[in-house]
Amino acid sequence: MSPPDAQTYWISTKIHSDQFLLYCFEDPADSTAEMRRSLIARAALVPDLRLKVRDVPFHADYPYWVPMDVGADHVVAHEPLGSWPDCLLAVGELLTERLESRESPWRLHLFAVSRGSPRCGDAPAVVAVLQVAHALADGRGASALARALFGGQAVAARRSPGPAPWRPAPALALAAARLPAQLASLLVAAVPAHRTHRELERDTAAGVLPPQPTSLPKGPTNARPDERRSVRMVVRDAADLRGPGVTVTVGAMTAISLALTRYLRAQGSEPPADLAAEVTVAKSGQAHARNHFRNVAVDLHPDLADLRERAEAIAASMASRRVRGEHPAAAAADRALRSVPGPLVRWGVEQFDFGAIPDTVTGNTVVSSVDRGPADLSLGGGPVRFTAGFPALSQFMGLTHGVHGIGDTVTIGVTTSASVLADLDAYEAMLHEAIDEVGAAIGAIGWRGAPSPDTLHSVSEAPAEQ
Repeated sequence: MSPPDAQTYWISTKIHSDQFLLYCFEDPADSTAEMRRSLIARAALVPDLRLKVRDVPFHADYPYWVPMDVGADHVVAHEPLGSWPDCLLAVGELLTERLESRESPWRLHLFAVSRGSPRCGDAPAVVAVLQVAHALADGRGASALARALFGGQAVAARRSPGPAPWRPAPALALAAARLPAQLASLLVAAVPAHRTHRELERDTAAGVLPPQPTSLPKGPTNARPDERRSVRMVVRDAADLRGPGVTVTVGAMTAISLALTRYLRAQGSEPPADLAAEVTVAKSGQAHARNHFRNVAVDLHPDLADLRERAEAIAASMASRRVRGEHPAAAAADRALRSVPGPLVRWGVEQFDFGAIPDTVTGNTVVSSVDRGPADLSLGGGPVRFTAGFPALSQFMGLTHGVHGIGDTVTIGVTTSASVLADLDAYEAMLHEAIDEVGAAIGAIGWRGAPSPDTLHSVSEAPAEQ
């Protein structure tokens, strides 16, 4: 396992970090039992779905990915649900579950919904939720796994070679043999990492590089959530959020900034004047790990009343954060991490206090934007109607947004806790209203042009920004 993925795995034992990818399929012809059997058989042909984690004795090295058989417990058919509100409750409860990657780093949940699912009219639907440990895949990889399960294209019938059989004694011996080379490599990598960091500081001081975002005071949405999770899904046409020069991601963030400030005022709270979002952006260059992303803080500019100007300012903030993240210092730090021995990385995770509440934050909410490709997925003969996702909450992040697209449909998935957002239905309605206003302001109505190349960028759960 690569150092970033191992770090992610060890962190997952401390806090919830599983990904939940939701896909809604309209009126499948097959029964739930038939779909379950088909999905189990299909998963057995996907190499990454036949892996699990094994720890090296005494944690003397990074964990290993080892072979795993796909069995009946990997696809769970839940009790049928009568309505869409019932589904929302079930998904909220599901978000509190945590995978044990040493047993399996993924599980697929199926919910049959009788009526009321968005974009399905009066027809029944099946909602599939793919739960994936972050160590196995970042959002880009997880979306690819879902496409392998639900894609119309045939999955290769011949199994690809899996990892070699794993034994603890040889792994422990290899850890001891690798340690001197790792330490030497770390010393070598530390020199350019230090040099490029000094260059980063000089470029920032000279104004060549945008400065590091300042820490922000905590706002109402940075309250600690309780153990319950509540979700809503705002399903819209992608054209409602995209306009000339404005991507779906920027359009969604503009709507979120408008709806959130209105909601907080309606609840008697003063919105932060410097409202910001944490956005997970894919790193450039070759990926040396399954997780290849970083988090950046993006200003949401609630002070700009003109929504077109606000969208442009949000886009500019994203661009400046991207420029800073592309500095050679970031790549040099990543190379240095790849040389750190596993026990040191694990020791660092163990020393960190994940329960501590900081005095300041980098954002007041999370926005993760995903384009999951064309709407050519199906399950049991039923076509996909929309997809959604739910970034995890944390001790100091009580509200997150997932902006997930498939085909011409985009869903803003809202995750929170009743202790943070008491009236989630009101916030959902405000999001719909805000999207209407943003669409009118940016000229989105009837505009379905593809985003230009300069507006494309990868984010944690997506091949490219929408």
